[in-house]
Amino acid sequence: MKKRMRQSGFTIVELLIVIVVIGILAAITIVAYNGIQTRAQTTKINSDLTMLDKAIKAARVNENKALFNITLSGYTANLCNTAANGTDLTDRGIAAINTCWTTYATTLDRISTASGMNVRGLVDPWGRPYRIDENENETAGSCAKDNLSTFLRPHVAGGFENVRLVDNSIPGC
Repeated sequence: MKKRMRQSGFTIVELLIVIVVIGILAAITIVAYNGIQTRAQTTKINSDLTMLDKAIKAARVNENKALFNITLSGYTANLCNTAANGTDLTDRGIAAINTCWTTYATTLDRISTASGMNVRGLVDPWGRPYRIDENENETAGSCAKDNLSTFLRPHVAGGFENVRLVDNSIPGC
């Protein structure tokens, strides 16, 4: 008599079901992770812009000057802002971008010194400088508001987002 051998293991259908379930769980995890990463980047931007806004207001009060007169620049972000489309704003090997970073570092240093708050080295979640545009009193009596923002990703000349306007400090504006 032949003895029946007992076979153990999984069928192909069972294995396919397990693989499909693992694939679905992986897809859900990836989507959830991307959402968390985006929220974290947005939170960092908002936090940094709030801190920079407070430092600018403190600097203007402490120095009794408009930001334009503290930073000695009418548009700190000019060289970064006018860079060609697609330029990597973290690449300091590009002469204009390196000059943009130097100007940005000098501006943050002046704001830090005037405000007593350390905003030196502040960068967006992608390692790029924030866009600072000193408008108030740029021309005698100008009431245009200073503004802060991030550059678009990928970089587009003249493009920015997450704009935050800084309240004016000049009486009557």
